[in-house]
Amino acid sequence: MDRLAEQALPTFLVVDDEPVNTMLLEAILGARGFHVITAADGEEAVARFREQPVDMILMDIMMPRMDGYQATRQIKAMDTGGFIPVLFVTALTDEQRLAQCVEAGGDDFVTKPISRVQLNAKIDSWLRTRALYHTVVTQRDALRSHQERLEREQETAERIVARATASSDLQAPGVRYHYQPAAILSGDILLAARRPNGNLLILIGDFTGHGIGAAVGVPGLAAVFYDRVGRGAHPAELLDDVNEKLFRSLPADMFLTAALLEVDCHNRRLGVWNAGMPPVWVLRGGEVVQRFPSVDLPLGVIRDTAPGRRQLAYLELTSGLHAYACSDGIVEATDAGGRLFGNERIEAALCSGDPAAGFDALLEAVGAFRAGDEQGDDTTLVSVDLDRLLAEGAMGGYGAAAAENWYSELVLDAATLAHVNPVPPIMNLLAELGALEEDRQSLYVVIAELFTNALEHGVLGLDSALKRDPDGFEAYYQQRARALEALEEGEIRLRVQCDAADGSGYGIVIEVEDSGEGFDYRRILEGGAGHGAPIGAGRGILLVRSLCDELSYFPPGNRVRVRYTPGGRPRPSRPDS
Repeated sequence: MDRLAEQALPTFLVVDDEPVNTMLLEAILGARGFHVITAADGEEAVARFREQPVDMILMDIMMPRMDGYQATRQIKAMDTGGFIPVLFVTALTDEQRLAQCVEAGGDDFVTKPISRVQLNAKIDSWLRTRALYHTVVTQRDALRSHQERLEREQETAERIVARATASSDLQAPGVRYHYQPAAILSGDILLAARRPNGNLLILIGDFTGHGIGAAVGVPGLAAVFYDRVGRGAHPAELLDDVNEKLFRSLPADMFLTAALLEVDCHNRRLGVWNAGMPPVWVLRGGEVVQRFPSVDLPLGVIRDTAPGRRQLAYLELTSGLHAYACSDGIVEATDAGGRLFGNERIEAALCSGDPAAGFDALLEAVGAFRAGDEQGDDTTLVSVDLDRLLAEGAMGGYGAAAAENWYSELVLDAATLAHVNPVPPIMNLLAELGALEEDRQSLYVVIAELFTNALEHGVLGLDSALKRDPDGFEAYYQQRARALEALEEGEIRLRVQCDAADGSGYGIVIEVEDSGEGFDYRRILEGGAGHGAPIGAGRGILLVRSLCDELSYFPPGNRVRVRYTPGGRPRPSRPDS
């Protein structure tokens, strides 16, 4: 127990059976203002120590009833944390007796006859040592308390993250995953959910850093992912919404590298979008059939330049295919010499035998490469046996019955246009009112293209001629960002109407009107974009026309109306624009 005295001046316990020695020590200590209590033998010393806190003990050895050795042992046993120095005051000089002092728990000794100078020097030294000890103990206890609080907070955060990211779809037939944080919390994220049409979406990502700082974005990202996928969002919509969420919520030095996989069971194809992650590999029979490398900026770095520009690349599925995706914790695993494991070793491990065994083979290869060293980064690996998933894990779609007639109008002023992307809420409205799932991608492209044209060319007055080359694209979107920031007037009206067509189904009418001056739409509709035209010049309009049953512009070109009949037209891929 800690018996540090509360008084400003230390308290001494003097133990000696000779009154003369006791008086001498009391005089020396009293002259310095110290508090002194006395005991005539070992038993009394133990009793006094139990009753009253002291800071230091001056102990005689040879005493009746209980000698100094026994008394010191009992006192040290009671002093479990306070560090009370015991100085033996003795006339003994032989080394064996002095060694007994140390064995009994004594900290130092002073020989008789007592030298005032020597005694004061030793007292000062041990009081400084004791003060230092208590400083260290106080700091240790504070650190321990802080560590315990931090661990409780980390455990709470871990439960929050685990609950936010939990999904039974990670247990789908054919899906395997390995998820190992470098600290209590991970900056890696692995999410899986099914769209209403039964397609399985898997998102594997890596926030910058690891630990608590990297994990702060995980719950928010998971909430957006599960909400939007459950509402039937197309992957392009989902990625737009996640990017917007992260751009708004993360600090400027944080972002998310990610890969999104969609297993389309109905159309038997695999879609992949990769931004900053290692390649996504597709294997068959010990060979790499397809690599999906990084093709886009990580999420949360910049605001969307145009809705729907993030698109998945698709691979038609044939028998015997396995897909693998991992975080850079595997690619950047190091051996004792500091060498990286790298993509080549990953492919070698995956191709070393049956693709179905590649998951275990890769983890074993990484473990052997590290040779027992601790992992320096969060590690995530996911594999999909596509044959098994298609055979055992395919699910039918579900959705609401279509509403027959409704109309909605959305008006966005200049202040709103600078901060709001209206395409996702319109898509949510269509989903709630029963737009068919298989038409969602086409409807998203139509609405996104019409809104983007109205904003960029109608309200902001940007020129597509800038987009002649990759550098031009960057300049174009930099100019777009500056124009949006400086926008003070202008508006866009979006009208969406669903009505029964003629008994054979229903159509969706979309009308977009901007406050701009309009443009020569006839040249594009009648002659197309034309050979040699700037990249993107009019191609979005032609894409919309190819998806819709009707497309009409009204003079002077700042108002356009399209009619889309669900299930009526083929769905071409969206070109770059």
